[in-house]
Amino acid sequence: MEQAFAQGNSFLHRADPRAKVISTLFMVCTIAVLNRVLAAAAAFFIACIFLYVTKLPPMQVVKRLFVVNAFVAFLWLFLPFSVPGRVLFSIWRWHASIDGIKMAVLITLRCNAILIIIITFIETTPIPILALALSDLRVPDKLIFIMLISYRYINVIFQEYNRLLQAARIRGFVPKNDIRTYKTYAYMVAMVLIRSYERGIRVHQAMILRGFNGKFYSLHRFHLQRKDIFLTIGAVLFVVFILYLKPA
Repeated sequence: MEQAFAQGNSFLHRADPRAKVISTLFMVCTIAVLNRVLAAAAAFFIACIFLYVTKLPPMQVVKRLFVVNAFVAFLWLFLPFSVPGRVLFSIWRWHASIDGIKMAVLITLRCNAILIIIITFIETTPIPILALALSDLRVPDKLIFIMLISYRYINVIFQEYNRLLQAARIRGFVPKNDIRTYKTYAYMVAMVLIRSYERGIRVHQAMILRGFNGKFYSLHRFHLQRKDIFLTIGAVLFVVFILYLKPA
């Protein structure tokens, strides 16, 4: 599975993954609990600065943001009309309040800021290196193992589903809104689950034969540098700034 954002030579690409994980944890948890639009806007602006520094492919970033904002858009259909407050405008019997619009803006800014922080700090690190960094931070080995196996085989499972779907289409399958279509998709999902289970057994047996004991080892070693310390300090200052930013 290709990581589109892991390739690059920016400051964040070269930073110690442990410092990036800690910084991300500080910033994301803080952004998630913000309840002021001004603070959320400041967090979004700073996240965009990080995005500019990393020089990631713009279209890939837009695609990621579009997926999240497609869900956020539904909030704009309901929040302005469901949160009580001073009415800004009305549509038939529905009254949009200023408080509802502010809440929708707040959620939009928070979601986008969090996603941009994750993209610029976490997705700029290859998954195997990220797993090693999490191991150094004393994250349980079983969780790291699940993450690595999921990363490796989600794409394989998706390819297996596509092969089954292509085979069904060659045999004349045309999706419709009927029982036959539902049963066909159910059979395909069942086959994917069965083949995934069988593949998992084969992979587990192969790993045991190679001496796997539940832990991945690597020759890569991290070296914390001054710039990584500054990055973590900058994340702490970011947290302090947006927490104590007073609304206008």
